[in-house]
Amino acid sequence: MPHSLRIALVFSYGLAYCRGILRGIRDYARTRPNWIFTAIDPESATPRFLRSVAPAGVIAHIYNDALARMLTKLGKPLVNVCGVLPDLAVPRVGLDDCAIGAAAAQHLLDRGLRHFAFVGHPHHAYSARREDCFRSTLSAGGFDVRVYHDANSPFDPRGRLWALDDRVRRWLVALPRPVGVFTCNDLWGVQICELCRQAGLRVPEDVAILGVDNDDLLCDLARPSLSSVTVPAAAVGHGAAALLDRLLRRGKPPKHPLLLPPTGVATRQSSDILAIQDPDVAAAVRVIRDHAHEPLRTRDVLDAATVSRRSLERRFRKALGRGIGEEIRRCHVERARTLLAATDLPMPDVARLSGFGDAKHLSVVFRRETGSPPTAYRRTTRAL
Repeated sequence: MPHSLRIALVFSYGLAYCRGILRGIRDYARTRPNWIFTAIDPESATPRFLRSVAPAGVIAHIYNDALARMLTKLGKPLVNVCGVLPDLAVPRVGLDDCAIGAAAAQHLLDRGLRHFAFVGHPHHAYSARREDCFRSTLSAGGFDVRVYHDANSPFDPRGRLWALDDRVRRWLVALPRPVGVFTCNDLWGVQICELCRQAGLRVPEDVAILGVDNDDLLCDLARPSLSSVTVPAAAVGHGAAALLDRLLRRGKPPKHPLLLPPTGVATRQSSDILAIQDPDVAAAVRVIRDHAHEPLRTRDVLDAATVSRRSLERRFRKALGRGIGEEIRRCHVERARTLLAATDLPMPDVARLSGFGDAKHLSVVFRRETGSPPTAYRRTTRAL
C-alpha cells in the first residue's frame, strides 16, 4: 500500500476562483487516495509553521513576493495557480489572460458599443495582460480604450471589497456614452456598478460593465447584476494537481505555464444592451440572439424584418462588421461553447440545443470557427 503524502494547499477561500480551483484539486485527488490535504491560510502562514506541516508538495495561490520566497525555501515540489506576480520562477497552471481580454472586447463589441474603457491594476501581471489584449483586439477595429489604473490597492486574497475613491467616479462621469467598461475582475466590477449608481449613470444604458471570474453570488449581489467572463477554475485545479503529481514522481516541470482559455461570458443585466443605432439591425440581432438555440437561417431573420435583404445585409455589415449568416454562426458556436464547458450533455444534445442539426454539423462548424473540435474544447475547459 502506498505511503501517505501530505499536500499543502495555500489558499484563501474568499475568492470564487480559488474555491473553484480547490474543487478541481479534489476531483483529481479521487485517483490519489494516499494524498492527505492540509489547508493553510496564506496570510497566517509562517516559515516555522510550514516546516512543521512537512508537506511532500504544495499547490498555492502565490500573490506576493514574501509568500513566494517562503514557499520556494521549503524545497518541495510547488505549483502556482495565481497570475499576479510577473516572471515568477515556479511551475504554474492558470488562465489565458490574453484570451480573457479578447473575449471581453468581443462581448462588448457584440453589444454594438463603440466606446470602451478598462479598470485594473498596472502592477498585477494578470490585469496588465487582460488590458493589453483588450486594447489590441479593439484597436484592430479602430477603437480606443480609456483606462483607469488603481495602483494603490494591494491584491486582496480574501476577496474583500474596498472603496474606489472619488477619482474613479469623476473618470466614469467624463467617459463618452454609451461605453463598455471591462474590469480586471468581478470585485472591481461590483464597485464600478455601485459608483455608477452613486453618479446617476444608468447601467447598462450609459455604462455597460463586464467583470471576470463569474462569482455567481457576488455578480448577483451587484445592482444591477454583473456580467462576467467565465473561467475554468476547476480545470485549473485539476491541471495543477496533475502537474504536482508529475513533480512528485520526479518528472520535469514544463518550460512554460499551462494556460486555459475562458469558457464564455455569463451575460447579466450590466451588459444586456444592444447599443446599435440602426433599429432594423438591432431588431435582427435580437432575433438571432433570442433564437440561438434553434436551427436559425438567414431567411428566418429576413422574414422578421421590414426592409429588403440587400438593405439589411448592407446595414448589418456597417453596424457589426459581419453579415447576417456570420452572426448566426457566431451565436450558435457561442451557445455550443457554453454547453460544452458547463454541462455533461452528449454531443448530439449539445448540437440540438445550440442550433445545429446534428453532432457532425456541430463538429465541422465548431472546428472551422474555433480551430478546435468540440471534444477537445471540452477537455481543455473542464476538469475531467
